[in-house]
Amino acid sequence: MAKRRETFIIRQPGKAIWTFAATIYTILQLPFWLIYFIPGSFRQHAQWTYRQAIMNKLIRLFLYHSSYVEVKTPIQLEETGRFIKIRPSPDHVYDGLLEDLDVQPTITGGSWYPTPYEDGDKQRVILHFHGGALVMGEGRPGDVDFAANLLVKTLDAKAFFPSYRLASNDHCHFPAALQDAVTAYRYLLDQGIPPDRIVLSGDSAGGSLVVSLLRHIGNPKTQLPAPSAALLFSPWLDIKASRDPASVTGNRNYDTDYLPANFTGWGARTYIPKHMDVNSPHFSPLDHPFNAQTPLWVQVGGLEILHDESIRFAEVMKKKGNRVEICVEPLANHDILLAGRLSGREAEAEHVVKLAGEFLSTVGQAMPKY
Repeated sequence: MAKRRETFIIRQPGKAIWTFAATIYTILQLPFWLIYFIPGSFRQHAQWTYRQAIMNKLIRLFLYHSSYVEVKTPIQLEETGRFIKIRPSPDHVYDGLLEDLDVQPTITGGSWYPTPYEDGDKQRVILHFHGGALVMGEGRPGDVDFAANLLVKTLDAKAFFPSYRLASNDHCHFPAALQDAVTAYRYLLDQGIPPDRIVLSGDSAGGSLVVSLLRHIGNPKTQLPAPSAALLFSPWLDIKASRDPASVTGNRNYDTDYLPANFTGWGARTYIPKHMDVNSPHFSPLDHPFNAQTPLWVQVGGLEILHDESIRFAEVMKKKGNRVEICVEPLANHDILLAGRLSGREAEAEHVVKLAGEFLSTVGQAMPKY
């Protein structure tokens, strides 16, 4: 019976009925929360602003209901505005990622900010992968404007945001997103951009993709050079653990973050194929540290559920000889780079990107010993 109910909810007309009911329910609840959060002592954290408290609640509700009905983000490859298509690279570039016959490299694409790279450009290029638990979002304007503009202006760079395949779509589980990440990186190299001017970057699930891409680049058969650095904003580093709702609801920062357990659970369940070992390094890099051959900068909110795993990741990667710098924004919740404008954390997002720029200015200098 439960299975039948779940199937009804994620298909029409069940999805539309649930969405309508959830919208009405939220509208009816809103006046209560608007009053409830007026006293600072009633907010998720006493030092949060009124707007931050309200938005944390509303974002969680949106993600909860979106995950409950499993909203799909369709793959769109129309070349409009900043968006361009990219064709797959030669097979050797995907070494180790071609075993699943249902998931093969295909045409993908992404958006340039503010303009496409041109011969003669001397700026660094940020290859950024958006968040969304590997099931939501895309790299087009409208979804990532705040993050893209912040990275471009603060880091004096051009940025390319791939719209990688999402696991919420059919036959798009692992390694679809990673294949698209490899395609995007090879595309930048094929444009004549030197690897020492390419910076990998990712927020939330996009941070997980960056770590997987770095691991893949380390495979000599791919013949891919390492980028100059990698920036990880609130990276999701233990996808495997997220299959258990208790890993979220039992987290000490659960009340001060907006991520619901069904959102990360949906992402983990659909991204990890049933025929694969859940202990794969791509699903739990925390348990599989490696030498990335690339300086790493990790930012995390002090009040988000991914705080502890980000700190642990930095520690285990340092022990493998990596240069890793950790940046904790004390009062922040999850992914202020992507959601900062929505969640009322514009100033904090600007601050951490400025710190990322300071880190990048040191890349190439002697690596400190740990």
